[in-house]
Amino acid sequence: MNKLIIGLLVAGLVVACSSSEDPAATADAAVVNVSVGGPNGNQFAPTQLRIKVGQTVRWTWMGGLHNVVSGAACAPDDKFRSNAPQDTGSFDRTFDVAGTFPYYCEPHCDMNMKGEIIVE
Repeated sequence: MNKLIIGLLVAGLVVACSSSEDPAATADAAVVNVSVGGPNGNQFAPTQLRIKVGQTVRWTWMGGLHNVVSGAACAPDDKFRSNAPQDTGSFDRTFDVAGTFPYYCEPHCDMNMKGEIIVE
């Protein structure tokens, strides 16, 4: 079972990396991945993501205690929120309307752990 989890995490990293480098890959994917924490520390990867209306973003925890909270300037706007800070797991959100959706990690917002989803 651990090999399955590792395989899924590696596949998510490949998609997350390729989606930021290849906009066409993001445009057609049903689920687009964002890594949370991990070896890069207190950051989301990629930090900015462009998707189409109807696509789902999956944030996958890679280590450290983090969460995902919608809002700008470290102030929640109640559009979406993962659970309390955790060190494993994932959180999915489907974006049904166009717009720009900033988000952050509550424990690390002051350390600039922020991201943005642009839905076109």
